Amino acid sequence: MLKKILPLFYLTLASLYGAAQKDIPVFVIDASSYTPGYSYESVKGDPIGVKIYTLRNGLKLYMSVNNAEPRVMTNIAVRAGSKFDPAETTGLAHYLEHMMFKGTDRLGALDWDKESEMLQHISDLYEKYRVTTDVEKRRAIYAQIDSVSNVAAKTVAANEYDKLVRALGARATNAYTWVEQTVYVNDIPANEMERWMRLESERFKMVVLRLFHTELEAVYEEYNINQDRDFRKVFKAMGEELFPTHPYGQQTTIGRSEHLKNPSHENIQAYFKKYYVPNNMAIVLSGDFDPDSVVALAERYWGSYQSELLDAWKSPVQAPRTTASRREVVGQEGPFVQVGWRLGGVKTADPMMLELISGLLYNGQAGLLDLDLIQQQRVLEANTWFWNYEDYSAFGFQGKPREGQTLEEVEALMLREMGKIKAGQFDEWLVNAVIKDYKLSRLRSYESNNGRVSNMTNAFILGRPWDFYVSQYDLMRVITKEQIMEFAQRNFGENYAIVYKRTGTDQAVAKVEKPPITPVKLNRDVTTPFADQILKTVSSDISPEFIDFSQAIKTTKLPSGIELDYIQNKENNAFYLYYVWEMGKANDKRLPMALNYLTYLGTDRYKPEQLQQEFYKLGCSMDISSGEDVSYIYLTGLSESYQEALALMEHVLSSVRPDDAKWQNIVEDVMSKRANAKKSKETILRSAMANYAKFGATSPFTDILSEADMTAIKPADLTDYIKSLSGIEHRLFYYGPDNLADAQRIAGTHKVAAKLKAVPAAKNYTELATPTDRVIFVNFPMVQAELMMLSKGTPQFSTEEYIMSELYNGYFGSGLSSIVFQEIRESKALAYSANAFYGSPTKANRAHYFQAYVGTQSDKLKDAVTAMRAIIEDMPVSKDQIEGAKTSAIKRIESERIRRTNIYFTRRSNIDRGLDANKDARKMVYDRIKTVTPEE
Repeated sequence: MLKKILPLFYLTLASLYGAAQKDIPVFVIDASSYTPGYSYESVKGDPIGVKIYTLRNGLKLYMSVNNAEPRVMTNIAVRAGSKFDPAETTGLAHYLEHMMFKGTDRLGALDWDKESEMLQHISDLYEKYRVTTDVEKRRAIYAQIDSVSNVAAKTVAANEYDKLVRALGARATNAYTWVEQTVYVNDIPANEMERWMRLESERFKMVVLRLFHTELEAVYEEYNINQDRDFRKVFKAMGEELFPTHPYGQQTTIGRSEHLKNPSHENIQAYFKKYYVPNNMAIVLSGDFDPDSVVALAERYWGSYQSELLDAWKSPVQAPRTTASRREVVGQEGPFVQVGWRLGGVKTADPMMLELISGLLYNGQAGLLDLDLIQQQRVLEANTWFWNYEDYSAFGFQGKPREGQTLEEVEALMLREMGKIKAGQFDEWLVNAVIKDYKLSRLRSYESNNGRVSNMTNAFILGRPWDFYVSQYDLMRVITKEQIMEFAQRNFGENYAIVYKRTGTDQAVAKVEKPPITPVKLNRDVTTPFADQILKTVSSDISPEFIDFSQAIKTTKLPSGIELDYIQNKENNAFYLYYVWEMGKANDKRLPMALNYLTYLGTDRYKPEQLQQEFYKLGCSMDISSGEDVSYIYLTGLSESYQEALALMEHVLSSVRPDDAKWQNIVEDVMSKRANAKKSKETILRSAMANYAKFGATSPFTDILSEADMTAIKPADLTDYIKSLSGIEHRLFYYGPDNLADAQRIAGTHKVAAKLKAVPAAKNYTELATPTDRVIFVNFPMVQAELMMLSKGTPQFSTEEYIMSELYNGYFGSGLSSIVFQEIRESKALAYSANAFYGSPTKANRAHYFQAYVGTQSDKLKDAVTAMRAIIEDMPVSKDQIEGAKTSAIKRIESERIRRTNIYFTRRSNIDRGLDANKDARKMVYDRIKTVTPEE
């Protein structure tokens, strides 16, 4: 039986920091036979029991069993990202990601012999197009590409891959490309593992570049979108500064504009053949399955794939940085500054040290940035960032200025905090508290299949053994304060890069121009023999589980008469305790401001920074949330600290002290954030304009305290208001491992007034009557044009429309096989992002709305509006696709489980909509969908 201790590298890592070997926690990798059939790598003490199996061809399976719900989160991960793009065709890995949804010679192919001949012709034309410089000749070649592509499209069953995964009941179908990976994502019902394995093994057999020129246009749009995102510009500039001769800094994932205009089918095929091989891939799974059965399926469907010899990647060595460098970028959004350093990659100890230092500087509560800059209101915002790559890592700060503050002043303040790390001006307890907080965050991430899969995928891509993830924070525990200081002194000198993001018009924006494209006619109602086989295969049934909320949530009264809702956490040691007021901004516009003010204040016993430290020492945090009509003050953390943390929170709420200077700073910062919001196209479109369209000039978005209102408020009145909250009607909600009696006993220490006041009446925001057609327009300097089409439906919550919208949205407006995606993006190449949905209100007295969105180039806007209106008003009908949407919705409900705090918040949502408080609304949706006809 083969056993070994931690890999030598990690023993060396601990020794590097002067830790005696006896102090290093030893985790054993057990490669013994898990069953008589298969041998797995596993790590003793692993909280999620990861089992790693390697097929003979090198394909790896990472598996974590989680029986909490009958679903499986899947990643198919390929060690192939923009780092590996050929320098002459950057963006290639990302192109390939898009094309991996197009099918194979069986999947999506109606006449492969004919189609493959035309695809080769198109490939040859693109190679000719790349080397042609004459504008008129290029136009002629592209016209040929467009013409042949339209003929080739007649031999394709459109978006067959998406139709099949939807038939499986998949959700979250997507993919992403980054510097060292491309990852393909699905969340499937547990009973669909075999059909999914079969489908994916077919999908990764080859790449077929069908419908290429319309998909290429979608990537053009994505490129244009990125030019309107200031954080992308800063990211690019920082990469160029830190990695002057490495693809990390010289090749963006989206690619260069000149390369997007001149794609190469031959290079894409070569890239696929080189990197999409089993010994460079992993199937990563978390959910409800039997590992042996999964391995058997993987051997059956993937075992015949042939491994290939991969050349070792030779990382360009970056010259040492000895001086600071500075760059400026310009964009429409609010200003901010980034500071960054380059350090070693995953084969060094640097990433673990950087993670620890990041937590010491910024953890949302008690880090140096938190206490010295944010709590003291010396900057508008400040945080740390960390890039963890294979060859190198990078670390730095990001900060936003307050009104009248320069970016250079923010930079100096953040660098001063790094100076404190170098000088050891931080408490030793903070090191252990940061590690404790990291362990809790990791524990919480393991609650979801997605969190487990993300960690396993990261381990595979970076080439880290799984035992590192199990032992990471125990290894971190042996690092001393002196070692942190020495590391910071050695690495964080004036060898940094600075990027200033200033507000202004970017003159360097380069649009990728729209080529003439003839709309492609798509075959919606045909399927291939391969798809028919998948669809005819019968999977085992999953019985839906619906919640009786009266049983799932125990409600009791505390001695004070306050009601406590209780759900026991049987999964881990984390707890949540919410104080819930059925009031928000609509009841009193001061309330959100008062709760925000609370986070900056101290008490008669603690300064503000001391309070944050005390909560952090306990492994807990006190947070606030205030919306239009509900507000929460809540505790989260480790159950062992529940009673002590609650006592501290009670002290805060009863003994908070006003601070005039803090309130004045809040007023100034609120006004700065409002000014920045006017520079955000997202806020303008989706919040300001959408609210104006629904409500007119006075809406939940605009009905806020003015600067004069805030200035006139006396800070002492706000703290009195905070103290009075315990005397206003409210209730408590506990989710944690304590039994009901213990949870009730501790929650009973919550102090309330002898007689509670009623919640003040809420302001009712009246929605406008259904208007005639009108256009609301904002002129904003940007590469793209963004359009939202909004139409008011039934003026109050309708159960029937709520149910039918589930099917309508699945068929019409969301997903790769939806009508909107097919018509707007795939057929006409008018947008990268386009969607439409019929939305149900969250409140019983609010209206349903139909909403459509297109983000496109300005010169395509007219065509996009025309096309969208046409399919809205005369919806193309495909009965097969409607049945597919119906099957998908049924399967999702059958395999869905509402768990943890979601049980409580789902019931609240049902009550708000006027539904039965104790019944699971999904049951009526499930029962109704099963009987729905395409005509309905």
